[in-house]
Amino acid sequence: MELAIDTRQVGGAFSVDESARRLLHYRFAEVAAMEAEAGWVITMAAPKLKIALAEHAYQCSLHADALGRRLPEMRVMENIDMSIPPTLRVADVRRPPNDEFARFVREMQDADDELLRLTGLYRVLKPHLAVYYRHHAAVTDQVCDSPTVRTLKFILIDEEEQIRWGQAIYEEMADTPAKRRQALEWQMHLEEILAASGGVTGGQ
Repeated sequence: MELAIDTRQVGGAFSVDESARRLLHYRFAEVAAMEAEAGWVITMAAPKLKIALAEHAYQCSLHADALGRRLPEMRVMENIDMSIPPTLRVADVRRPPNDEFARFVREMQDADDELLRLTGLYRVLKPHLAVYYRHHAAVTDQVCDSPTVRTLKFILIDEEEQIRWGQAIYEEMADTPAKRRQALEWQMHLEEILAASGGVTGGQ
């Protein structure tokens, strides 16, 4: 009786080049999230916001690093220090899918109001990324691209926990109809730019 059954199949929705292209853009988004979180820490009033954002910035830096380490294995050789061992090499590439996505990131990062900042990051960008990470892990080649699947699954552990925190802090801070209306209008504004960009993959 065969007990060790591998149900995975060779072949998936993405070529090596397409999977790598998407990872490049995921890395751009993770660095953008990290920069927003780290940049906002000092200006947030509540200590618990400072603590959460600092922790999330650290996690996003790990996500960007993990994606950068996967890229050389997928033939992306830009900005790599070849003097270090192969398993430690990172393709230090930041490339948005298009100018409109870069605009979305800038507007999200430049918000001054605390609630609007958190709305953009935790109710727009991070839920968007989580959807694409889950989709990528599900449809890519489960055998040949298994390191990407593993990387995305580990990133999703952090992202989904951050999204849950973000929804809780949103409910806490958007505690009046006026605040909630302002936050929802900002969310809609960012969603419109994000949709126009085609999202983190540029609509491809």
